[in-house]
Amino acid sequence: MSNTQATELPHNFQRRAAPDAVRVGSFDPATNSIEVCWSTGAKVRRYDWRSGTSYDEELVVSPNAVRTERLEAGAPFLNSHSSYSLSAILGAVVPGSIRFEKGAAFCRVRLSAAEDVADAVQKIVEGSARNVSVGYVVHRVEKTESAEGEVATWRVVDWEPYEISSVPIPADAGAQVRAFPLNPEAQNRQPAEGELMSTSNPATQADQSRAIIEAERARTSAIITLAEKHGRRGLGDRHVAAGTSVEKFREALLDELVDAQERDLPTGGRAQVAVVGPNGGYKRGEAVAAAILHRAAPTLFPLPDDARPFANRSLLELARDALEANGVHTLDLRKHEIAERALAGATRAGGMHTTSDFPLILANVANKTLRRAYENAPQTFRPLVNVTTLPDFKPANRVQVGEAPALEKVNENGEFKRGTIGEGRESYQLLTYGKVVAITRQVIINDDLDAFTRLPKMFGQQAANLESDLVWAQIVGNPTMGDNVALFHASHGNLGAAAGISVDAISAGRTAMRLQKGLDGKTILNLAPRFLIAPVSAQTKAEQLITTITPAQSDRVVPESIRRLELISEPRLDGGFVNPATGQTVSGSAFAWYLAADPAQIDLVELGYLEGTTGPYSEARSGFDIDGVEVKVRMDVGAKTLDWRGLYRNPATSL
Repeated sequence: MSNTQATELPHNFQRRAAPDAVRVGSFDPATNSIEVCWSTGAKVRRYDWRSGTSYDEELVVSPNAVRTERLEAGAPFLNSHSSYSLSAILGAVVPGSIRFEKGAAFCRVRLSAAEDVADAVQKIVEGSARNVSVGYVVHRVEKTESAEGEVATWRVVDWEPYEISSVPIPADAGAQVRAFPLNPEAQNRQPAEGELMSTSNPATQADQSRAIIEAERARTSAIITLAEKHGRRGLGDRHVAAGTSVEKFREALLDELVDAQERDLPTGGRAQVAVVGPNGGYKRGEAVAAAILHRAAPTLFPLPDDARPFANRSLLELARDALEANGVHTLDLRKHEIAERALAGATRAGGMHTTSDFPLILANVANKTLRRAYENAPQTFRPLVNVTTLPDFKPANRVQVGEAPALEKVNENGEFKRGTIGEGRESYQLLTYGKVVAITRQVIINDDLDAFTRLPKMFGQQAANLESDLVWAQIVGNPTMGDNVALFHASHGNLGAAAGISVDAISAGRTAMRLQKGLDGKTILNLAPRFLIAPVSAQTKAEQLITTITPAQSDRVVPESIRRLELISEPRLDGGFVNPATGQTVSGSAFAWYLAADPAQIDLVELGYLEGTTGPYSEARSGFDIDGVEVKVRMDVGAKTLDWRGLYRNPATSL
């Protein structure tokens, strides 16, 4: 008999290979991306060092079981799980591409164009490197204890992928690249036009196999290119899997576009530009927004084919078009009347209420501009934080579970003693930050694209700066922890004697971190620093120290463990800045520097957002106090240092 119990687990990092991982035929040269299957949840035999027994780990692969926030945020695609250098990054997960199908998880990976990883990327594109492995943390399992002699099953019902890697040898011998789509019917299909059938002649089998693969790649690439050009990627994927020839797909695509155009004709009978796009249809407003974004920043926002009819129109012309599309006759309207009615959202024309979608179009443009600026803004704190979401604005308590008590000798006929596990507690809560930006009718009449794209861009940058201020205030500001002691304090064992960045000073900091003890005051944690955090004033000296150099004198050799440190240089360390949560100025130092452990090893700083939103959120309404559209930018965010043991500060007074 067996029984099942649920267990919360510490955040131990695991890795496993995914069978049939990289879909070679899915490579898209236009976006330099490829589709991967990063998990099928297959059982993997593991060893539990706590009990000294083996068990089978089985991942539940579903949206309810997998925390995909890190992947959706653009998690790295690494070379063999190497997370110590930027040179190991082969690409990144494309946000919004995560999907689950029949117990398997897929995503698209945009490959890097950097020269230092060109060889590895080429092997992936050509199909030589076929295997993918996912690095993840297990949060909760359901353990099924089996009968004696059988292996227990640990069913992982809550887990979080951190990264995806290309690996040479998978744990699963069947982990290979799919040269054809996943649909079994497509693999058994008859060859498409131009493909070669293999024969029993061994001298030609290899050449014919290569020809079949190349023909399949060409068919897949042609279909996907056509589908994406007309915004029908889903249709293309279905026909790739079904084995449809390119010519047959052209016919199916044409039928789909004609049907979509007929559906998009307005009820008034006035033919408008029919626009199509991803996931079944580019809405007209999305096409107009894409055209405006392209006019404002051509290098940042490419022009989709569906938006070309609107590319050369002024804002006033687009406003007129939006009114006409909703049945408002604009022939006799003057410029300011067109702008007013288009921005009003709801207006009266010919005795009928009509709605213009122009305010939503402008709000969409503002939101995308804001989001792009936010995502591109430099943030040095990202490697140090764990990102999470909170359900509400109530204080969130983060409990630190201590170490298991040490095992004690039990004498013959003696009793086993009961032990306790210590706890620590840190608390913080989300706060709301925001501003309102207005898009007025003057902007529309003057065709002032810069006016309403520049302001959202500035707000996006300010949103990123706000997060940086919150996080660095939790380190530079030396806040009081849950034990009523400052973060960096002698009693915490993480405050060094003042000294500039040097081998000896870093060595002292490393020793202090490795000797840190658990909440029980006994267990040695053996934490190793991963990051050297320095003010900009000391950046050059830090770089000189960790750069690989062979010195003339042996006593000046920089140990490998120090040269492996990853440097984070942050200007907020140099001078004062305001903590948005308190409004108080945080004083920095041009000389003080820090060491930090890997956040996968111990909690450092947590960055929390309100559930359902990550980063800035914007919404729009037709203005009442102004003639235009008001766009409100809002962030619900908070940050808190969770543990002092993974951080070390040296209050240096000189370089």
